[in-house]
Amino acid sequence: MLHDMTSSAMLKLAGILTIAVLGLAGRVAQAEPYLAVYKGMQCSGCHSHPAGGGMRNAYGNAFAQSELAAQRVGAADAQFWTGAVSKWLSVGANLRADYHYTDVPDNDVRSEFAVQRGTFYAEANVIADRLSIYVDQQFAPGSSLNREAYLRLRGGNGKFSLVAGQFFLPYGLRFQDDTAFVRQVTATNFTNPDRGLQAIYEAGPWSTQLSLTNGSGGGTEANTGKQLSWVAQFVRPAWRAGASANVNDADAGDREMGNVFAGLRTGPLAWLAEIDFIRDDIPGGARRDALAAYLEANWLFRKGHNLKFAYDYFDPDRDVAEDHGVRWSLLWEYSPMQFLQLRLGARVYDAPPQDDFANRDEFFAELHGFF
Repeated sequence: MLHDMTSSAMLKLAGILTIAVLGLAGRVAQAEPYLAVYKGMQCSGCHSHPAGGGMRNAYGNAFAQSELAAQRVGAADAQFWTGAVSKWLSVGANLRADYHYTDVPDNDVRSEFAVQRGTFYAEANVIADRLSIYVDQQFAPGSSLNREAYLRLRGGNGKFSLVAGQFFLPYGLRFQDDTAFVRQVTATNFTNPDRGLQAIYEAGPWSTQLSLTNGSGGGTEANTGKQLSWVAQFVRPAWRAGASANVNDADAGDREMGNVFAGLRTGPLAWLAEIDFIRDDIPGGARRDALAAYLEANWLFRKGHNLKFAYDYFDPDRDVAEDHGVRWSLLWEYSPMQFLQLRLGARVYDAPPQDDFANRDEFFAELHGFF
């Protein structure tokens, strides 16, 4: 049965992507973990926060203009945008607009244009290399929403820092795609910040973050327990490996999670993998063990071009047979010039047949502007 599902999924995915490429001939690249693997650096090489995501630093902006883009448009002697508007203040932004086509079995086909997400970043370095205030504010779609707002105090040697406020949890690989099973089912994604304290250590090939938070996903504190999250990784020029743990002591039921992840560069290919183990306490004394896994390959076949293949796996209850779901993704990404991306992709879901939505096919085209 699984072999038949896999073969069918691959055939559908190839067919959807072929139609999309012939119809749109589009091409993107993205500030994602595979770029850190490709360059052999920590996520802090391009981002303000050591865990990655959010505002880009001066090198991240320079990378987007010189290496990420197929070409740099404008005068040859034009200065690079660094994000700094003064020596105390840096800003940045992202805006993603897309077209999404969804085909759910036994349902009408749905398609829509939407603003997926618009965010604005600002960081005030009130004491150079010691004290900063950071804000990540979502302005679209809908009403304004704060995603991160924290104060960061750095030690004198720059290796240690302490963060207080609201921030994304340190856990696993910080993929941009929040719909990946390892991001969605663990609830450690860009839609679920939390409030508390975070300690950071980064020196040479080592990087680690440990946080103690409310466990309420950024909402009002509603229980007496707390959430502990930890991630650590070791980075070398051609590979990296790491592990994470998360414990949430909640009134509605405790959750324990752990994962291992890795990255590898082989020529023009950058590989990423993560596997998560999740244990939930169910009211009444029962426990449920789940497993989520992710594998991604990126082929940087030409400057500004990336072909991404991804495989997702999710087993919501390891004691129940044949209840798992898989997802196959194929994306063609192209960055035609600095600060502009276009991505074209298709995803095929396979799950038990009684769940129509979990067996859907998706196609999307996304335009991403950033600075």
